Amino acid sequence: MKKILIILIGCVVFASPAFCASELSRIQTEIKQVEQKNKKLEEQVKKSEKNVAQTKQDLVRTADRVSSLEEQRGKIQIKIDELDARRNQIAKELAANQARIYDSVSGILYMAMRPSFDVDDMHDYVLTSSVLSGMSQQFDAEIQKASQQLDELEKILAERNIEKEKLDRSAQKYTKERNALDKLLKSRSAQNEKLKSQHAALQKKLRALSERAKNISELSAGVGSSEMSADAYFSRRKLNLPVRGRIVVRFGEKTALGLTSDGWRIRTRGDVLVTAPADRIVKFADTFRGFGRVVIISHKNGYNTVMTNLGKLDIVPEQEVLAGEPIGRMDADKGEMYMEVRRGNKAVDPARLFKEEN
Repeated sequence: MKKILIILIGCVVFASPAFCASELSRIQTEIKQVEQKNKKLEEQVKKSEKNVAQTKQDLVRTADRVSSLEEQRGKIQIKIDELDARRNQIAKELAANQARIYDSVSGILYMAMRPSFDVDDMHDYVLTSSVLSGMSQQFDAEIQKASQQLDELEKILAERNIEKEKLDRSAQKYTKERNALDKLLKSRSAQNEKLKSQHAALQKKLRALSERAKNISELSAGVGSSEMSADAYFSRRKLNLPVRGRIVVRFGEKTALGLTSDGWRIRTRGDVLVTAPADRIVKFADTFRGFGRVVIISHKNGYNTVMTNLGKLDIVPEQEVLAGEPIGRMDADKGEMYMEVRRGNKAVDPARLFKEEN
């Protein structure tokens, strides 16, 4: 507009009407071109934002399917391992039983080959007859036990074959879902490139904080949290655990070292998927002393969740995540997550926010 005003003044004072009309037309054309470019950029931004939102929704749905399949396959594998252990135990019992049967048969044959019917040896005859009768009963008992063991072994092998077929059938589906998840994670990683470059300085500060902090409490306080209201309200619905597993140590219980636990220890399996328990912003995603890779997510009303022992991280600081969105995987060699919920500088019992089972 300023350029048009200058041209108009110049036309009034210096130039001919034909020149002015031509110059104004050219400027108006340039303005239209700029407006069209801006419109295209706005459309691209909207499309990009829409793509990011869609990727996040797809990640939540796919992560849930992958976690369910991992849990299902883990249970099947545990059952197969239990059947294998029982099979090995029965095989050992059968081997021992075979040895006893062999001893019984050898004894019976030995005595049967040296019969004595002399009247003078009647006492020995009665004694031999009694021993043979006892050995025969023991032999029958051992044969019956061996037969039962063979029947059980046959059932175990049949059940194992069924479970193995289940595992094999789920393998193709799991591979397909895992590949879909990896593809979505690559898309999200590409979308996060700008975020990574913008927060390079922040990452340095976070690493310095990680080196200074003596414990999780100091680390969580150092990364900060959202604004707290007067009440401690968080959500009407309880949250899902970040990993599928079983709680083995609860808030306030004594640990193996005799310390009071400020969180939950969740027994899971190595390399399983870890998801965000609730919406909001990743404040920390890096290694921390003795806890492997740690993720801290800041939620509403001053709540932070701290998750430890991850092996792989798929998020960056200041990234916004949705509940159920994948954030990484557990360390392959560590099947236990320690999780804390903190509000300000205080630990909160996770039972107030979380379901005990997914």
